[in-house]
Amino acid sequence: MKAKILAVSSALAAGAAAQQALWGQCGGIGWTGSSSCVAGAACTSYNAYYYQCIPGATTTAGTTTRTTTAATTPVTTTRTTTVATTVPTTTARTTTSSTTASRTTTSSTRTTTANGSCSTNFVSTSGKEFRLAGKKFYFAGSNAYYIPMYGPNDFLDIDTSLDAFAASGLKVLRTWGFADFAGPQEDYVTVFQNWSSVPPTILETQERGLPRLDRVISGAESRGIKIILPFINNWAEYGGIDLYVEKTLGSSGNHGDFYTNTAIKNIYKNYVKTIVNRYKNSPAILAWELSNEIRCAGPRLGAGSCTPAVTTAWAKEMSEYIKSLDPCHLVAVGDEGFINTPGSSDYVYNGGPGIDNEALTALASIDFGTFHMYPIPWGKTWDWGNQWIKDHAAIADKLNKPMLFEEYGVTRDSGLRDTYHQQYHDTVFANNIAGDMFWQFGTTVPNWGKSYDDGYSIYPSDTTQWQKFVVEWSAKMATKNT
Repeated sequence: MKAKILAVSSALAAGAAAQQALWGQCGGIGWTGSSSCVAGAACTSYNAYYYQCIPGATTTAGTTTRTTTAATTPVTTTRTTTVATTVPTTTARTTTSSTTASRTTTSSTRTTTANGSCSTNFVSTSGKEFRLAGKKFYFAGSNAYYIPMYGPNDFLDIDTSLDAFAASGLKVLRTWGFADFAGPQEDYVTVFQNWSSVPPTILETQERGLPRLDRVISGAESRGIKIILPFINNWAEYGGIDLYVEKTLGSSGNHGDFYTNTAIKNIYKNYVKTIVNRYKNSPAILAWELSNEIRCAGPRLGAGSCTPAVTTAWAKEMSEYIKSLDPCHLVAVGDEGFINTPGSSDYVYNGGPGIDNEALTALASIDFGTFHMYPIPWGKTWDWGNQWIKDHAAIADKLNKPMLFEEYGVTRDSGLRDTYHQQYHDTVFANNIAGDMFWQFGTTVPNWGKSYDDGYSIYPSDTTQWQKFVVEWSAKMATKNT
């Protein structure tokens, strides 16, 4: 059924006069609440994104300048990153709150001076647009999870794939930044984390480990390709959340424990830290992604007590952690875009999967929103899909952040790909969607031959569809940059 666009409600005036309780947040980039703590505590900085009221402290962490006003429509956000040569962060912002029936979110205008290591070749955001080297950066891209997964010493296959990707006109590649396995694998299998013991071992130097991802990142950089890199899968392929839980908690755990268990979160943070520190100086990275398609439940384990509030709190903690490691690159969640409208009869709109796309995208440490769509397996029609795109454009409008159509596809054998893709491209182009990435890019390489074909891949041998939905679509999206 066709769902309603999320409406922008009348805004409420926001106040910041109240004092924050002991251990409460009191500042940081994007914080819109009070910076004053109750008696006996002081606002103390953990990093640029999180200040906390600590008991017995005698000094404050810093001053956040903030002007808060009431408005009847969301304000325009301009986020400008300026190279600085001194202390890391000075933030001035004007914040306007707007309210739906279920929650209040904020849209903000801010200018952030980040530390001097930030490169002008890194992608940034300004309102609902991506920016690259100070210019608009609308793009068509694609997913190709398999590129780091080629066999031993198959750097030629990695290079050939990246050559084909660059030649197609596609600008942004999303590929897996995870490869977790429970134990020993054949030599040809890529393994980034080996879970033979807990905590797992990260293969930082072994040929089958992160050097394969090194080749992808360096190859993308030399070809002008931007990379989106998720850190974990919700699903079982290449490890996934259930593997983290099962290895850490045994049979007592559930999928939702991933978001709340301290030991599991620390293992995840350790892997994130390794990857971020390895590539944080590379302009090839467009964004770090917390996950591929987080949900409260997984393929093997149930949700437990997980709710949209739980996954949002986890995303806040982890995105702030990434920003503390690397304030220069963008951060996204990588969620499917499920909307949390209580009472809706549509599963993807009623919070059932445990995701609230608007709440996730509204987080100050999340730079842009994402959404995915597979209309046929979801039991939806093409016109439902058009509305799904428009609804996420409405969230982008409301929050004044970019929204990326990050995964979508229709199988070759369905006979519907031409109709669906064309309709979706028209809707994306007409609305505030900052980028478009189909699932998935197909190619043929010297050693491994044809890349994995799940039916959704588009290959150069799909002559008409390749020309129309890859080459011509890439060129059309680029016209929005003029």
